[in-house]
Amino acid sequence: MNAAPRYAIIIFMRYPETGEVKSRLAVAVSPEEASAVYEKLVRRTLGTVAEVGKARPDTEVYVCFTPFDKEDDMRAAFPGPWKFFPQEGSHLGDRMDRAVRRVLSAGRPCRVVLAGTDLADIQAGDFHTALKILDSGQAVLGPARDGGFYLIGLDRPSPSAFRPESWGTACIFARTKELLEADGFSVQTLDCRRDVDRREDLAFFHSIPMFHQARLSVIIPTIRPIDRLLPLVRLLEAQLWPGDEIVIVRAGNGGPSDPVEVSAKTRCLISRRGRGKQMNRGALTARGDFFFFLHDDCLPPPNFAYHIRRTLLGTSPSLGCFHLAFSPSTPVLDLIAKWADTRTRLLHLPYGDQGLFCSRETFFAIGGFLREYLMEDVDFVSRCLRIGRLECLPFVMQASPRKYLNGGILRTSLKNHLLMLLYHLGVSDRKLYFLYYGFPPDFNS
Repeated sequence: MNAAPRYAIIIFMRYPETGEVKSRLAVAVSPEEASAVYEKLVRRTLGTVAEVGKARPDTEVYVCFTPFDKEDDMRAAFPGPWKFFPQEGSHLGDRMDRAVRRVLSAGRPCRVVLAGTDLADIQAGDFHTALKILDSGQAVLGPARDGGFYLIGLDRPSPSAFRPESWGTACIFARTKELLEADGFSVQTLDCRRDVDRREDLAFFHSIPMFHQARLSVIIPTIRPIDRLLPLVRLLEAQLWPGDEIVIVRAGNGGPSDPVEVSAKTRCLISRRGRGKQMNRGALTARGDFFFFLHDDCLPPPNFAYHIRRTLLGTSPSLGCFHLAFSPSTPVLDLIAKWADTRTRLLHLPYGDQGLFCSRETFFAIGGFLREYLMEDVDFVSRCLRIGRLECLPFVMQASPRKYLNGGILRTSLKNHLLMLLYHLGVSDRKLYFLYYGFPPDFNS
Protein backbone atom coordinates (compact mmCIF):
# COMPACT_ATOMS: atom_id res chain seq x y z
CA MET A 1 0.00 0.00 0.00
CA ASN A 2 1.46 3.38 -1.03
CA ALA A 3 1.96 5.97 1.69
CA ALA A 4 -0.14 9.13 1.36
CA PRO A 5 1.88 12.10 0.14
CA ARG A 6 2.94 14.65 2.68
CA TYR A 7 2.67 18.38 2.10
CA ALA A 8 5.14 21.13 2.94
CA ILE A 9 5.23 24.92 2.85
CA ILE A 10 8.59 26.68 2.79
CA ILE A 11 8.66 30.36 3.71
CA PHE A 12 11.67 32.21 2.35
CA MET A 13 12.64 35.23 4.42
CA ARG A 14 15.40 37.49 5.64
CA TYR A 15 15.70 38.49 9.29
CA PRO A 16 14.19 42.04 9.43
CA GLU A 17 17.23 43.93 10.64
CA THR A 18 17.35 47.67 9.97
CA GLY A 19 19.58 48.46 7.02
CA GLU A 20 19.62 44.85 5.79
CA VAL A 21 16.16 44.53 4.20
CA LYS A 22 14.16 46.30 1.48
CA SER A 23 17.13 48.27 0.16
CA ARG A 24 15.22 49.84 -2.73
CA LEU A 25 12.42 50.95 -0.41
CA ALA A 26 14.93 52.19 2.18
CA VAL A 27 16.39 54.62 -0.36
CA ALA A 28 12.92 56.12 -0.91
CA VAL A 29 11.87 56.32 2.75
CA SER A 30 14.35 55.35 5.47
CA PRO A 31 16.04 52.13 6.60
CA GLU A 32 13.94 52.14 9.78
CA GLU A 33 10.63 52.52 7.94
CA ALA A 34 11.62 49.94 5.33
CA SER A 35 12.49 47.46 8.07
CA ALA A 36 9.15 48.08 9.83
CA VAL A 37 7.27 47.53 6.58
CA TYR A 38 9.12 44.29 5.91
CA GLU A 39 8.58 42.99 9.43
CA LYS A 40 4.83 43.53 9.06
CA LEU A 41 4.87 41.66 5.74
CA VAL A 42 6.77 38.78 7.36
CA ARG A 43 4.43 38.58 10.34
CA ARG A 44 1.38 38.66 8.11
CA THR A 45 2.79 35.86 5.93
CA LEU A 46 3.72 33.66 8.88
CA GLY A 47 0.37 34.24 10.55
CA THR A 48 -1.37 33.26 7.33
CA VAL A 49 0.69 30.08 7.11
CA ALA A 50 -0.09 29.27 10.77
CA GLU A 51 -3.79 29.39 9.83
CA VAL A 52 -3.16 27.04 6.92
CA GLY A 53 -1.21 24.66 9.14
CA LYS A 54 -4.03 24.63 11.68
CA ALA A 55 -6.56 23.80 8.98
CA ARG A 56 -4.27 21.19 7.37
CA PRO A 57 -2.46 19.09 10.00
CA ASP A 58 -0.96 17.03 7.16
CA THR A 59 1.17 20.01 6.14
CA GLU A 60 4.65 20.70 7.54
CA VAL A 61 5.92 24.28 7.55
CA TYR A 62 9.54 25.36 7.23
CA VAL A 63 11.07 28.82 7.62
CA CYS A 64 14.14 29.09 5.40
CA PHE A 65 16.02 32.16 6.57
CA THR A 66 19.06 34.31 5.96
CA PRO A 67 21.58 35.28 7.26
CA PHE A 68 22.56 31.93 8.73
CA ASP A 69 23.85 33.40 12.02
CA LYS A 70 20.41 34.76 12.98
CA GLU A 71 18.82 31.45 13.90
CA ASP A 72 18.50 32.23 17.62
CA ASP A 73 16.95 35.62 16.84
CA MET A 74 14.61 34.01 14.32
CA ARG A 75 13.41 31.43 16.83
CA ALA A 76 12.80 34.10 19.48
CA ALA A 77 11.00 36.59 17.23
CA PHE A 78 9.01 34.19 15.05
CA PRO A 79 7.98 31.15 17.12
CA GLY A 80 5.39 28.91 15.59
CA PRO A 81 4.47 25.47 14.31
CA TRP A 82 7.41 25.33 11.93
CA LYS A 83 11.00 24.19 11.59
CA PHE A 84 13.90 26.51 10.76
CA PHE A 85 16.80 25.98 8.42
CA PRO A 86 19.18 28.50 6.77
CA GLN A 87 19.28 29.34 3.08
CA GLU A 88 22.23 27.88 1.18
CA GLY A 89 23.45 28.69 -2.32
CA SER A 90 25.21 31.24 -4.47
CA HIS A 91 22.15 33.16 -5.75
CA LEU A 92 18.41 33.33 -5.09
CA GLY A 93 17.51 30.63 -7.61
CA ASP A 94 20.14 28.29 -6.23
CA ARG A 95 18.90 28.88 -2.67
CA MET A 96 15.30 28.14 -3.63
CA ASP A 97 16.30 25.02 -5.54
CA ARG A 98 18.32 23.68 -2.62
CA ALA A 99 15.47 24.35 -0.17
CA VAL A 100 12.91 22.58 -2.36
CA ARG A 101 15.22 19.59 -2.94
CA ARG A 102 15.96 19.33 0.77
CA VAL A 103 12.28 19.05 1.68
CA LEU A 104 11.39 16.81 -1.27
CA SER A 105 14.10 14.35 -0.28
CA ALA A 106 13.08 14.16 3.40
CA GLY A 107 11.03 10.98 3.57
CA ARG A 108 7.95 9.84 1.69
CA PRO A 109 6.65 11.51 -1.52
CA CYS A 110 5.98 15.18 -0.97
CA ARG A 111 4.28 18.18 -2.54
CA VAL A 112 6.06 21.43 -1.76
CA VAL A 113 4.99 25.06 -1.90
CA LEU A 114 7.66 27.77 -1.53
CA ALA A 115 6.58 31.38 -0.93
CA GLY A 116 8.25 34.70 -0.22
CA THR A 117 7.47 37.35 2.38
CA ASP A 118 7.16 40.52 0.27
CA LEU A 119 3.41 40.35 -0.34
CA ALA A 120 0.99 42.95 1.00
CA ASP A 121 -2.11 40.90 0.21
CA ILE A 122 -1.27 37.20 0.45
CA GLN A 123 -4.19 35.03 1.58
CA ALA A 124 -4.57 31.63 3.23
CA GLY A 125 -6.60 30.68 0.17
CA ASP A 126 -3.50 31.08 -2.01
CA PHE A 127 -1.82 28.22 -0.13
CA HIS A 128 -4.92 26.04 -0.05
CA THR A 129 -5.40 26.48 -3.81
CA ALA A 130 -1.72 25.78 -4.50
CA LEU A 131 -1.84 22.50 -2.56
CA LYS A 132 -5.03 21.51 -4.38
CA ILE A 133 -3.36 22.16 -7.75
CA LEU A 134 -0.41 20.00 -6.71
CA ASP A 135 -2.85 17.19 -5.94
CA SER A 136 -3.93 17.33 -9.59
CA GLY A 137 -0.36 16.56 -10.73
CA GLN A 138 0.46 20.07 -11.94
CA ALA A 139 3.00 22.67 -10.87
CA VAL A 140 1.76 26.01 -9.59
CA LEU A 141 3.04 29.61 -9.84
CA GLY A 142 1.72 32.72 -8.12
CA PRO A 143 2.43 35.80 -10.26
CA ALA A 144 3.46 39.08 -8.64
CA ARG A 145 2.40 42.41 -10.10
CA ASP A 146 6.01 43.45 -10.82
CA GLY A 147 6.59 40.49 -13.17
CA GLY A 148 8.07 38.10 -10.62
CA PHE A 149 6.38 35.30 -8.71
CA TYR A 150 5.55 35.04 -5.03
CA LEU A 151 4.86 31.29 -4.85
CA ILE A 152 5.97 28.14 -6.61
CA GLY A 153 4.69 24.62 -6.01
CA LEU A 154 6.29 21.36 -7.19
CA ASP A 155 5.98 17.63 -6.57
CA ARG A 156 9.48 16.87 -7.87
CA PRO A 157 12.68 18.87 -8.52
CA SER A 158 12.93 21.05 -11.61
CA PRO A 159 16.47 20.96 -13.05
CA SER A 160 16.03 24.20 -15.01
CA ALA A 161 13.51 26.48 -13.30
CA PHE A 162 15.88 27.83 -10.64
CA ARG A 163 19.08 27.76 -12.67
CA PRO A 164 19.24 31.37 -14.01
CA GLU A 165 21.31 33.65 -11.80
CA SER A 166 19.43 36.83 -12.73
CA TRP A 167 16.31 37.36 -10.59
CA GLY A 168 15.87 41.13 -10.71
CA THR A 169 14.03 41.48 -14.02
CA ALA A 170 10.35 42.00 -14.84
CA CYS A 171 10.05 38.74 -16.79
CA ILE A 172 10.85 36.26 -14.01
CA PHE A 173 7.34 34.81 -13.88
CA ALA A 174 7.14 34.21 -17.63
CA ARG A 175 10.68 32.82 -17.77
CA THR A 176 10.09 30.43 -14.86
CA LYS A 177 6.81 29.21 -16.34
CA GLU A 178 8.55 28.44 -19.64
CA LEU A 179 11.40 26.61 -17.89
CA LEU A 180 8.95 24.52 -15.85
CA GLU A 181 7.08 23.54 -19.00
CA ALA A 182 10.40 22.66 -20.67
CA ASP A 183 11.03 20.30 -17.73
CA GLY A 184 7.73 18.55 -18.41
CA PHE A 185 5.48 20.34 -15.91
CA SER A 186 1.96 21.48 -16.66
CA VAL A 187 1.66 24.83 -14.86
CA GLN A 188 -1.39 26.41 -13.23
CA THR A 189 -1.32 30.00 -11.94
CA LEU A 190 -2.82 31.67 -8.89
CA ASP A 191 -4.28 35.14 -8.47
CA CYS A 192 -1.82 37.98 -9.00
CA ARG A 193 -0.56 39.56 -5.77
CA ARG A 194 1.32 42.76 -5.05
CA ASP A 195 4.71 42.91 -3.40
CA VAL A 196 6.16 45.97 -1.69
CA ASP A 197 9.56 47.07 -2.99
CA ARG A 198 9.26 50.73 -4.00
CA ARG A 199 7.75 53.95 -2.70
CA GLU A 200 4.82 53.66 -5.13
CA ASP A 201 3.92 50.30 -3.54
CA LEU A 202 3.39 51.93 -0.14
CA ALA A 203 0.03 53.44 -1.13
CA PHE A 204 -1.35 49.93 -1.62
CA PHE A 205 0.38 48.71 1.55
CA HIS A 206 -1.21 51.50 3.60
CA SER A 207 -4.63 50.85 2.05
CA ILE A 208 -4.87 47.55 3.96
CA PRO A 209 -5.39 48.66 7.57
CA MET A 210 -6.21 45.13 8.74
CA PHE A 211 -2.56 44.24 9.25
CA HIS A 212 -0.45 47.17 8.24
CA GLN A 213 -1.84 50.16 10.16
CA ALA A 214 -3.72 48.88 13.22
CA ARG A 215 -1.80 48.80 16.50
CA LEU A 216 -2.21 46.39 19.41
CA SER A 217 -1.96 47.21 23.12
CA VAL A 218 -1.33 44.27 25.45
CA ILE A 219 -2.67 45.28 28.89
CA ILE A 220 -1.43 43.24 31.87
CA PRO A 221 -2.83 43.87 35.38
CA THR A 222 -0.55 42.58 38.13
CA ILE A 223 0.38 42.75 41.79
CA ARG A 224 3.87 41.38 41.14
CA PRO A 225 7.11 43.36 41.08
CA ILE A 226 8.12 44.30 37.56
CA ASP A 227 11.32 42.27 37.62
CA ARG A 228 9.26 39.08 38.00
CA LEU A 229 7.38 39.91 34.81
CA LEU A 230 10.44 40.54 32.66
CA PRO A 231 10.63 36.99 31.24
CA LEU A 232 7.01 37.28 30.08
CA VAL A 233 7.62 40.79 28.73
CA ARG A 234 10.61 39.62 26.68
CA LEU A 235 8.61 36.76 25.17
CA LEU A 236 5.76 39.09 24.27
CA GLU A 237 7.94 41.91 22.94
CA ALA A 238 9.69 39.54 20.54
CA GLN A 239 6.34 38.88 18.85
CA LEU A 240 4.92 42.41 18.77
CA TRP A 241 4.50 44.15 15.44
CA PRO A 242 6.09 47.58 14.86
CA GLY A 243 3.91 50.12 16.68
CA ASP A 244 2.47 47.61 19.20
CA GLU A 245 2.98 48.08 22.94
CA ILE A 246 2.69 46.44 26.35
CA VAL A 247 1.04 48.34 29.21
CA ILE A 248 1.63 46.81 32.66
CA VAL A 249 -0.68 48.13 35.38
CA ARG A 250 0.64 47.30 38.82
CA ALA A 251 -1.44 47.55 42.00
CA GLY A 252 0.09 49.93 44.50
CA ASN A 253 -0.54 52.51 47.18
CA GLY A 254 -1.73 55.98 46.37
CA GLY A 255 -3.35 57.28 43.23
CA PRO A 256 -2.43 56.81 39.58
CA SER A 257 1.16 57.61 38.66
CA ASP A 258 2.97 58.67 35.52
CA PRO A 259 4.11 55.73 33.37
CA VAL A 260 7.59 54.30 33.82
CA GLU A 261 9.35 53.09 30.69
CA VAL A 262 10.36 49.45 31.13
CA SER A 263 11.67 49.26 27.56
CA ALA A 264 11.02 50.85 24.17
CA LYS A 265 7.85 48.76 23.83
CA THR A 266 6.71 48.41 27.45
CA ARG A 267 5.65 50.85 30.15
CA CYS A 268 4.34 50.39 33.67
CA LEU A 269 1.59 52.30 35.49
CA ILE A 270 0.46 52.20 39.10
CA SER A 271 -3.20 51.85 40.01
CA ARG A 272 -5.22 50.97 43.07
CA ARG A 273 -5.75 47.25 43.55
CA GLY A 274 -8.56 45.64 41.57
CA ARG A 275 -8.12 43.90 38.23
CA GLY A 276 -11.04 45.79 36.70
CA LYS A 277 -9.62 49.12 37.93
CA GLN A 278 -6.18 48.25 36.68
CA MET A 279 -7.31 47.20 33.22
CA ASN A 280 -9.42 50.34 32.87
CA ARG A 281 -6.38 52.40 33.82
CA GLY A 282 -4.31 50.63 31.20
CA ALA A 283 -6.93 51.10 28.49
CA LEU A 284 -7.21 54.83 29.20
CA THR A 285 -3.52 55.32 28.46
CA ALA A 286 -3.14 52.69 25.71
CA ARG A 287 -2.36 53.87 22.19
CA GLY A 288 -3.57 50.78 20.33
CA ASP A 289 -6.57 50.27 18.08
CA PHE A 290 -7.03 46.83 19.70
CA PHE A 291 -6.83 45.89 23.38
CA PHE A 292 -5.61 42.46 24.55
CA PHE A 293 -6.19 41.86 28.27
CA LEU A 294 -3.67 39.29 29.47
CA HIS A 295 -3.23 37.79 32.94
CA ASP A 296 0.35 37.88 34.20
CA ASP A 297 0.56 34.08 34.56
CA CYS A 298 -0.64 33.28 31.03
CA LEU A 299 1.29 32.87 27.79
CA PRO A 300 -0.53 33.55 24.52
CA PRO A 301 -0.02 31.36 21.45
CA PRO A 302 2.64 32.10 18.83
CA ASN A 303 1.54 34.72 16.29
CA PHE A 304 -1.07 36.03 18.75
CA ALA A 305 -0.73 39.58 17.37
CA TYR A 306 -1.58 38.34 13.86
CA HIS A 307 -4.54 36.25 15.04
CA ILE A 308 -6.01 39.16 17.01
CA ARG A 309 -5.71 41.47 14.00
CA ARG A 310 -7.11 38.86 11.65
CA THR A 311 -10.11 38.24 13.91
CA LEU A 312 -11.12 41.77 14.84
CA LEU A 313 -10.81 43.22 11.36
CA GLY A 314 -11.53 40.09 9.36
CA THR A 315 -14.81 38.86 10.86
CA SER A 316 -15.59 41.78 13.20
CA PRO A 317 -16.75 40.11 16.44
CA SER A 318 -17.19 42.34 19.47
CA LEU A 319 -14.90 40.09 21.55
CA GLY A 320 -12.36 37.34 21.03
CA CYS A 321 -10.42 34.84 23.13
CA PHE A 322 -8.25 31.72 22.81
CA HIS A 323 -8.64 28.10 23.87
CA LEU A 324 -7.37 27.29 27.36
CA ALA A 325 -4.68 24.84 28.46
CA PHE A 326 -2.67 24.58 31.67
CA SER A 327 1.10 24.32 31.64
CA PRO A 328 2.20 22.15 33.35
CA SER A 329 -0.97 20.09 33.40
CA THR A 330 -2.55 16.94 34.82
CA PRO A 331 -5.47 14.81 33.59
CA VAL A 332 -7.81 16.64 35.97
CA LEU A 333 -6.56 20.04 34.84
CA ASP A 334 -7.02 18.91 31.24
CA LEU A 335 -10.68 18.25 32.08
CA ILE A 336 -11.04 21.72 33.58
CA ALA A 337 -9.52 23.27 30.45
CA LYS A 338 -11.85 21.19 28.28
CA TRP A 339 -14.81 22.38 30.34
CA ALA A 340 -13.64 25.99 29.86
CA ASP A 341 -13.63 25.51 26.10
CA THR A 342 -17.04 23.81 26.22
CA ARG A 343 -18.43 26.63 28.34
CA THR A 344 -17.04 29.14 25.88
CA ARG A 345 -18.55 27.34 22.90
CA LEU A 346 -21.99 26.66 24.38
CA LEU A 347 -22.53 29.50 26.84
CA HIS A 348 -20.22 32.13 25.31
CA LEU A 349 -18.56 32.69 28.68
CA PRO A 350 -14.76 32.48 28.49
CA TYR A 351 -12.53 32.90 31.50
CA GLY A 352 -10.19 35.86 31.73
CA ASP A 353 -7.36 33.30 31.62
CA GLN A 354 -8.26 32.71 27.96
CA GLY A 355 -7.13 36.24 27.04
CA LEU A 356 -9.89 38.68 26.10
CA PHE A 357 -9.42 41.04 23.17
CA CYS A 358 -11.59 43.68 21.54
CA SER A 359 -11.36 46.91 19.60
CA ARG A 360 -10.86 50.25 21.30
CA GLU A 361 -14.32 51.28 20.08
CA THR A 362 -16.00 48.26 21.67
CA PHE A 363 -14.22 48.77 24.97
CA PHE A 364 -15.34 52.38 25.38
CA ALA A 365 -18.79 51.75 23.90
CA ILE A 366 -19.65 49.37 26.75
CA GLY A 367 -17.90 51.46 29.41
CA GLY A 368 -14.93 49.21 30.09
CA PHE A 369 -14.80 46.99 33.18
CA LEU A 370 -17.55 47.83 35.67
CA ARG A 371 -16.71 45.15 38.26
CA GLU A 372 -13.52 46.17 40.03
CA TYR A 373 -12.38 43.09 41.95
CA LEU A 374 -13.92 39.76 40.92
CA MET A 375 -16.08 38.54 38.03
CA GLU A 376 -14.93 41.52 36.02
CA ASP A 377 -14.29 39.21 33.08
CA VAL A 378 -17.75 37.59 33.20
CA ASP A 379 -19.47 40.96 33.43
CA PHE A 380 -17.32 42.43 30.64
CA VAL A 381 -18.04 39.49 28.32
CA SER A 382 -21.79 39.65 28.89
CA ARG A 383 -21.89 43.35 28.02
CA CYS A 384 -19.72 42.85 24.93
CA LEU A 385 -22.14 40.20 23.72
CA ARG A 386 -25.01 42.69 23.82
CA ILE A 387 -23.46 44.51 20.87
CA GLY A 388 -21.85 41.63 18.97
CA ARG A 389 -20.64 38.07 19.05
CA LEU A 390 -17.75 36.15 20.61
CA GLU A 391 -15.10 34.33 18.59
CA CYS A 392 -12.89 31.74 20.30
CA LEU A 393 -9.80 31.08 18.19
CA PRO A 394 -8.46 27.52 17.80
CA PHE A 395 -5.08 28.44 19.27
CA VAL A 396 -4.04 27.69 22.85
CA MET A 397 -3.45 30.10 25.70
CA GLN A 398 -1.19 28.47 28.30
CA ALA A 399 -2.28 29.34 31.83
CA SER A 400 -0.48 28.64 35.08
CA PRO A 401 -2.19 25.99 37.27
CA ARG A 402 -0.76 27.57 40.43
CA LYS A 403 -4.06 28.66 41.98
CA TYR A 404 -5.54 25.19 41.44
CA LEU A 405 -2.51 23.37 42.79
CA ASN A 406 -2.16 25.66 45.83
CA GLY A 407 -5.84 25.60 46.74
CA GLY A 408 -6.62 22.07 45.66
CA ILE A 409 -7.94 21.40 42.16
CA LEU A 410 -11.46 20.25 43.12
CA ARG A 411 -11.86 22.78 45.90
CA THR A 412 -10.73 25.70 43.73
CA SER A 413 -12.98 24.64 40.86
CA LEU A 414 -16.01 24.37 43.15
CA LYS A 415 -15.15 27.71 44.73
CA ASN A 416 -15.01 29.37 41.32
CA HIS A 417 -18.43 28.01 40.36
CA LEU A 418 -19.89 29.09 43.71
CA LEU A 419 -18.62 32.61 43.11
CA MET A 420 -20.20 32.52 39.66
CA LEU A 421 -23.54 31.56 41.21
CA LEU A 422 -23.29 34.32 43.82
CA TYR A 423 -22.40 36.80 41.08
CA HIS A 424 -25.55 35.91 39.17
CA LEU A 425 -27.54 36.28 42.41
CA GLY A 426 -26.35 39.87 42.61
CA VAL A 427 -23.65 39.67 45.30
CA SER A 428 -21.24 42.61 45.02
CA ASP A 429 -17.74 41.97 43.75
CA ARG A 430 -16.35 43.52 46.94
CA LYS A 431 -18.12 40.86 49.03
CA LEU A 432 -17.11 38.15 46.55
CA TYR A 433 -13.51 39.23 46.98
CA PHE A 434 -13.77 38.89 50.76
CA LEU A 435 -15.36 35.43 50.44
CA TYR A 436 -12.65 34.29 48.02
CA TYR A 437 -9.53 35.73 49.68
CA GLY A 438 -10.62 36.18 53.32
CA PHE A 439 -9.83 39.90 53.48
CA PRO A 440 -11.28 43.04 51.87
CA PRO A 441 -9.85 44.18 48.52
CA ASP A 442 -8.37 47.38 49.91
CA PHE A 443 -6.56 45.57 52.75
CA ASN A 444 -2.85 46.42 52.59
CA SER A 445 -3.23 47.81 49.04
